[in-house]
Amino acid sequence: MKNEILRLERVTAIQDEVTLLDNFNLHIFQGEIMGLVCINANGKEALIQLISQNLPIHYGRVYFNEVLVNNYQHSPMTLNKVAVIEQKSRLIEDLSVADNVFVLRRGFKKYRINPRVLNGQLRQFIQETAPDIDGNDLVANLSPYEKCVVELLRAVIMGAKLIVIMDVSNCIGAADLVKFHTLLRHYCGQGFSFLYICNHHEEAFKICTRMSLMKDGKILRVFNRDEFQNDNMAPYYIGQFADLTKPAVRRQNEKGILTFQDVCTDNLKHMTFSVAKGECTVLFDRDNTVLSDIMQLMNGKLRPDGGSIFFEDAVYSQEQARHALESSIAFIGEDPIRTMLFKEMSYLDNLCFLLDQKKNGVRMSKRIVKSIVREYEPVIGPEIHETNIMNLKIQSLYDLIYYRIQLFHPKIVFCVQPFAGADMYLRRHLIELINQLKKKGITVIFLAVNIADSLVVADKLILLEKGRFSNEYLRPEFKLFRSEGITPQELFK
Repeated sequence: MKNEILRLERVTAIQDEVTLLDNFNLHIFQGEIMGLVCINANGKEALIQLISQNLPIHYGRVYFNEVLVNNYQHSPMTLNKVAVIEQKSRLIEDLSVADNVFVLRRGFKKYRINPRVLNGQLRQFIQETAPDIDGNDLVANLSPYEKCVVELLRAVIMGAKLIVIMDVSNCIGAADLVKFHTLLRHYCGQGFSFLYICNHHEEAFKICTRMSLMKDGKILRVFNRDEFQNDNMAPYYIGQFADLTKPAVRRQNEKGILTFQDVCTDNLKHMTFSVAKGECTVLFDRDNTVLSDIMQLMNGKLRPDGGSIFFEDAVYSQEQARHALESSIAFIGEDPIRTMLFKEMSYLDNLCFLLDQKKNGVRMSKRIVKSIVREYEPVIGPEIHETNIMNLKIQSLYDLIYYRIQLFHPKIVFCVQPFAGADMYLRRHLIELINQLKKKGITVIFLAVNIADSLVVADKLILLEKGRFSNEYLRPEFKLFRSEGITPQELFK
């Protein structure tokens, strides 16, 4: 008989009159990887908090390691032996790996610390999982994948009964994700249990033994491994993508607007590829090593050591890159709501922010502003007159960012991990916004380490591996990949 590590039984949690968890049921057994795919983000944070600590609930019971630890009558506020590994590392950057693993864990009571002893203890664990990591290494010098491994080691050493893995595919490359999944299976075989939370079912299919589908703080259905089929997901959300306009197939003779020719940096090794005007191209960096260099080459923060970049058949110089907006090249960062919006400015001021940045840019006047309002109010609605954008919902803030780009009308826009952290509803909306940019004739380039949903809107996929161009796939070839998603076995064999 399997040992039960966690059971949430008909749990309801309400905060500020908002139901975060609604009659929520979840069972996780020892030695299994339970997937949790979130159609929307409602209730996800509340669930993680409740699993970690026995917070007050309005109804139901919580059992941890087969012991009743929380119920609607009494919530002791005690901590459970749960570790959480997510996109944002919880490690202390200025301390060594050994210090993070041993000294900062719960229950460490030594006053005098011998680094040699700590490193010796750590080496026993590292040898079987990540031999390239040294206990003396500063966490700040580790890659995102190595940080995830260190957090996993710390969870194992501290004796966590349940380890929550949340959205790590947004920060580590596809090749490293395969290695990380191997580690999870290794520790699963040693009796550790995992809750693997992600926003796409195909990612869960690759690693989980069972999978739960969650929406609005409620479990819709639990799938066993023999039910891991895309057809089984269709009744829940795949159908919502059916009415999306498919991109037109690009003609082979269309002119390139951006070309990298034998470009070299510390991470780029004679990188060569071309992007056609008006297409959506995904630059998929399997190792998560070169996207930062490409971004910095395009915004002028990095000069190539060799090779050339051509923009509209002319050399794209570093000086030109430093004034990329004047050349009609725009960027949407990975966390645009935090980095691209100005809280102190109104919706309309945010919307018009880039108009004077182009070469021969638009000089703002009351007449121009009224014209913009007339054009966009039917699309945006009354929110265009909002003076405090912090009153808006997340989807409306993304609208603001993409309509700003649409209004600026660049020749190229680079989107860094456009679907990272987005639930399925927001992903669908982002696809519609990106399709609108394409209809305006704007060339869209994704910089991605995870291509979930990217192929729904893309015209071309360029695979980058170990700092080099590896392969190129046009849209007609996407049918080779199941359900417009790619598995490592299919793409990298």
